[in-house]
Amino acid sequence: MVMMEIKEEKLKGAYIAKHETALYSELVGLNYARKANDTFEIDLYTTDVNNVSAMCRFYLYMLPRVHKTWNDWMAPDGFDREQQFFIVIDQSGGNLTPTSYYLVDMQGYDYIRYATKLVNFNPDGVDEIDEESELIDRGTGITRIADQEVFEYCISNLCTDLSEDGFSKKDALIFLQVLLDHKFDCVVESRKHLFQQ
Repeated sequence: MVMMEIKEEKLKGAYIAKHETALYSELVGLNYARKANDTFEIDLYTTDVNNVSAMCRFYLYMLPRVHKTWNDWMAPDGFDREQQFFIVIDQSGGNLTPTSYYLVDMQGYDYIRYATKLVNFNPDGVDEIDEESELIDRGTGITRIADQEVFEYCISNLCTDLSEDGFSKKDALIFLQVLLDHKFDCVVESRKHLFQQ
């Protein structure tokens, strides 16, 4: 068995858990099958890539990929347990069935502890979201400078309050968009005044 070594520290679960807590929470909270042996068991648990956050989608496209060479999902080959998250490419159906993609979470074990079938996963998707990922990187850098923990605490509390008040995800995003639009316009106007003085 050849272990795939991951050189990019920022893709490892421990790094994400420490530095990107919201992303890590989203990743471990997806619709996973637990300790599944067979593909049909996992196929009942799906995650639509179009329905995850932009940051999560970006991360999924960056993850290392392993081609499925095993029959029993509890006895896989090719994983570095320190990595935690991988994309598994399953082409076992040959030309009869399309290629399937799975997100797996090792949770530090030497077997696949959790797996979810990815729906709408485009293996070349990273090219399509380059501009979006650049914005995410820039924004994340700014919030780290301002104080990432305070920012995440505020966002978490706001999302909790909206959820408890009956807001759907769509309603909450509309509200936050309006709020951000207004605040952004105010900041732009105030900056204009600074340059006019």
